[in-house]
Amino acid sequence: MKTLTCKDLGGKCDYKISVETWGDAVKTMTAHVIEKHPDVAEEMKRMHEKDPEKWGREMKPKWDAAPEI
Repeated sequence: MKTLTCKDLGGKCDYKISVETWGDAVKTMTAHVIEKHPDVAEEMKRMHEKDPEKWGREMKPKWDAAPEI
């Protein structure tokens, strides 16, 4: 299991997500951003429309570097 914050994954708060897999991190972060940061969600949507892989390329290394807990 790894723990990262919303800020770690491109958001703007210190909400912590603790999940087992990168896929779970993506799902959890997406749900959090949509609910709590609609402005960030809109930015992420536009980024995804331009380059669907950009967020993952930028954030997956942070996931990989995070220590197992």
